Amino acid sequence: MNTSQSMNEAVRVAKQILAGEISPNIGCDIIYRIVQALDYPSELGAFSLLGHEQYDHEHIGITAKSCVPDILEACRELVEQQA
Repeated sequence: MNTSQSMNEAVRVAKQILAGEISPNIGCDIIYRIVQALDYPSELGAFSLLGHEQYDHEHIGITAKSCVPDILEACRELVEQQA
């Protein structure tokens, strides 16, 4: 998959998250894998951080559930940027 296809896939997943078709946490994981494959493009920077933060940070009060509002906001921003 090339960069353009990967970015389109990230936008498609973001739209699915916003439509309630996919869990925000699972969708973020999918986009995070795209971020890694694309070598961390700035357009997907929020997903890089959120994909990392949503797990194994419970000891500092960050949980997958607490990341959901930020994931939704990142999705809205990504969809708007790519429109």
